[in-house]
Amino acid sequence: MNKQVMFDETSRTIRTTRVHAPLHFVWKIDCYSTLLESKWEKIESGAFEVDGRKWKLTFYPNGDNKRKGEGYISLYLSVLDTEEELPLSWDLFLKFQFLVFDHVNNKYLAIQDVHEVCHFQRMKTEWGFARLLPLDVFKEPSNGYLLDDSCVFGVDIFVVKGGTRGDTFSVVKPLTIDKSYSFKIENFSTIVKRFVESDVFTIQDMKWKLQLYPKGDQKAKDNVSLFLHLDFKLPVHNKVYAKYKLRLIDQVHAKHLERTVDYGFQDKVGIGYPRFALQKDVHDASKGYLVKDTIIVEVEIDYLSIVKHFS
Repeated sequence: MNKQVMFDETSRTIRTTRVHAPLHFVWKIDCYSTLLESKWEKIESGAFEVDGRKWKLTFYPNGDNKRKGEGYISLYLSVLDTEEELPLSWDLFLKFQFLVFDHVNNKYLAIQDVHEVCHFQRMKTEWGFARLLPLDVFKEPSNGYLLDDSCVFGVDIFVVKGGTRGDTFSVVKPLTIDKSYSFKIENFSTIVKRFVESDVFTIQDMKWKLQLYPKGDQKAKDNVSLFLHLDFKLPVHNKVYAKYKLRLIDQVHAKHLERTVDYGFQDKVGIGYPRFALQKDVHDASKGYLVKDTIIVEVEIDYLSIVKHFS
């Protein structure tokens, strides 16, 4: 089955799960409840070195309220050098992702910025997420992130360096015709498969398909999950950026449920929302989503851009 990539619209992050451990640093924090009771605003990890420079992690156990992190845990990566110690012209481009260990499933939740490359410079030595995970999700025992009052974080860091390779970036904007596809799913309440897929359809000479989980994907069990898949193999290093709307059609009142995604497809992965709609809302006759045991979901692609790699 195709790998799923979860897009979080609130925090503007991409989330995936994996088995292998963090590549560059692991940080175990014991006595989480003590941090809350003691009202520690934040704690810092020890120093670790990547690519000849020292780094640290900063964790806000009750959220970084100054950056709208109320109700979440917050985590940041920063250069250990102070602003005064760095040259005026210093800068560094890198990709990084944070990892949170799930003790129940023995996996890591990997979280990265939707824009992928972060620009560290003298006036901006810290990057991260004020809304890494909602506090209720982090504390929920079945999610496995907090076990015996302990949690484990990690980080992968990839420095982006110059070279002789390059990209050609072209944009198709905006799409005005042949940019939508509707997927009608009949006998919805009797589906026993984990997911159903649309036929493959073509928009802008690219093949796509929709994938829907009637009873939710992975941990989104009370929801209906919806993803858009790119259905052809891209050349190595090439990427297709798409901005699109996923929509659940209200067949009675035309008050459709709609969510927006913008993401760079680089393989046959599904990009969308595990928690697209609550199952109880989909089955609520007053909302008009389920009519004669049939639902209709739709994708509308507004912008496409194509990055072609050359060397």
